[in-house]
Amino acid sequence: MTIEELIDIQEAGARARVLGLKAHENPYLAADRMPTGDAGALGDWLARHDAWKFGWEAEDASREGRITTHFKELISIAKRRALDA
Repeated sequence: MTIEELIDIQEAGARARVLGLKAHENPYLAADRMPTGDAGALGDWLARHDAWKFGWEAEDASREGRITTHFKELISIAKRRALDA
């Protein structure tokens, strides 16, 4: 998967939020898109799921006026994970 594909998926998540879809309506949660036991497929699915969710959450945060807080939380989580590694 390319970075362009991930960006497209993030944009799709943001558009979904604009259209009023809920976070649990992530299309990567649909049964036909779930991975089937292959570790490579699981990684690809997780990246797509997370990209859509990221786009949805970023748009949601911007609509509620908390975009700065949202990104600070993401940075904090990334820093904690780096320290745990």
